[in-house]
Amino acid sequence: MTHRLLSALAPVVSVLCLFCLFVLHPLNAYAGCGCDKPPPPPASVRPNVTYGGTPVFLFSPSLQVGQMYVVRFTSMSGQSATVSGQAVSRRDLADGLYKPQLTVALPPLPLGPASITVTQAGQTLPFLSIPDASFTVAPQPIVIPDQVGSFSYQNFQAAVGRDGRVYFSLDVTGTTMPRTFQAQAKGWPLRFTKDTTVFYNTQGFLMQLANAPIPGLFSLDAGTNAAVDSDIAQYARHEFNTYFLQHAEHLPHSVEPSDGNWHLDGSRHIDHNHLILTLAGTVNGTPPAAGTSPAFTLQLNTYSFFRHGLVGTDAINMDGATSTASYSSTTSLAGATAPTGAANVTADTLTNGTLAMSNTAVVNGHATAAAFKLSGQARITGQKILATQPQTFIPVSVPKGLTDLGTISLSEKTQTLVPGSYQVNDLILQDGGRLIINNAAGPVTLYVTGQIQVAANASITPMDPNPEKFAVYVASSRPVSLSGTGIFYGVVYAPQSVVSLSGNGMLLGSFIAQQMKLSGSAAVRYDTALRGQ
Repeated sequence: MTHRLLSALAPVVSVLCLFCLFVLHPLNAYAGCGCDKPPPPPASVRPNVTYGGTPVFLFSPSLQVGQMYVVRFTSMSGQSATVSGQAVSRRDLADGLYKPQLTVALPPLPLGPASITVTQAGQTLPFLSIPDASFTVAPQPIVIPDQVGSFSYQNFQAAVGRDGRVYFSLDVTGTTMPRTFQAQAKGWPLRFTKDTTVFYNTQGFLMQLANAPIPGLFSLDAGTNAAVDSDIAQYARHEFNTYFLQHAEHLPHSVEPSDGNWHLDGSRHIDHNHLILTLAGTVNGTPPAAGTSPAFTLQLNTYSFFRHGLVGTDAINMDGATSTASYSSTTSLAGATAPTGAANVTADTLTNGTLAMSNTAVVNGHATAAAFKLSGQARITGQKILATQPQTFIPVSVPKGLTDLGTISLSEKTQTLVPGSYQVNDLILQDGGRLIINNAAGPVTLYVTGQIQVAANASITPMDPNPEKFAVYVASSRPVSLSGTGIFYGVVYAPQSVVSLSGNGMLLGSFIAQQMKLSGSAAVRYDTALRGQ
């Protein structure tokens, strides 16, 4: 698909960075993309949980720079493995100070607790001993797919530490799209809560807690077979692009070649791609036994963040000759000729409140709402689905380190934005103002902290018509108004705003608001490629 060519840069939104199946966030551990999380505390070993092949960092004042050492890892099962390494002087992530440290790759070992000893080469007695309560071998990571779908990992086993905590490893390097994730251990009735779900990375950084006060971030469901299966965890994330851009080659946040824990500008580098999920739970009322968990099927379902065409969480009002329909940019970009009729069910609408339609407004597809109010010749070609469970959409949080464009206000002027992620105060286009989105070589993502007003005689013109390559995320409750006669390609995510789509233009992509208002002959065309179709 042409819109996947630069998938490593694909635009997405915020809850900020870090990703995981289900978790994340503590006191000062921001739920945000970027390298701005508090450093890990000083320790003799870091991280305290990781998987085979990843680096383990050991610290002791007895280490001598340039000296060789033998490190022995011993599993609680009695199996052991040794690796050798040379002590070097490098900055410690904990305090930024240069000090002797020893880095070795964790050898293959059984899952669960493992003790560590460090002995100087040629000696017989270790000078550093770390008990297995302080270190756990985790399973190899689940590579999280970018595709939308259902994925089963058969005969999967998690690691359990000495304290009964359960550990999973995740690799989200290839995840670029905004996604909602659901995960469940089928065949292992593990019970856990938000308060006991934490996420770390393989450097030892605390990334986030699941009980962060962010609506829509994380939820739990007991499922239909609680006696056999675990709780179902759901997590939503939509910001990957900024982290990628900030670490591009030659930029200040690109990684220092001699020490991957630090950036060229001297700041800490935090790996958001290789994660350790920690769950403190129970099985049949007691914590699971330390070691390797029983085998189970790990079920992972992924959904597009933009899996609905038109969303107004509180209400949707469609007046005049407004309409919805769908198309797929994987097969055609002819949004104006998108099919209409009952078969076009993918152009759906969603509200937790009332869907009010009047005059000749039409939803070409299914509509989900708590109530329906249709008058005149308004119609819904698909099913009317009563909303029984309100859906929550996470608010937008602006990533740190974005290029700040201030207010964009154009009248009889043209401004061009090249690929990147930008912060904007207000976006106001009127009297012939034109904003050109040069997204042909990569996506353009805007984080707007104020209002958006695009007049009928103004325009936003992306050079690439694939909607996922132009994303607008509104981090305020200010109004958003798009009016005009042209064609708009993109996604607009404003879960706290009133979004007004008016005029007789064509709006292709996905549009999410607190209150959605359509008037005139505005035509929304949902790109089903946003949900992987």
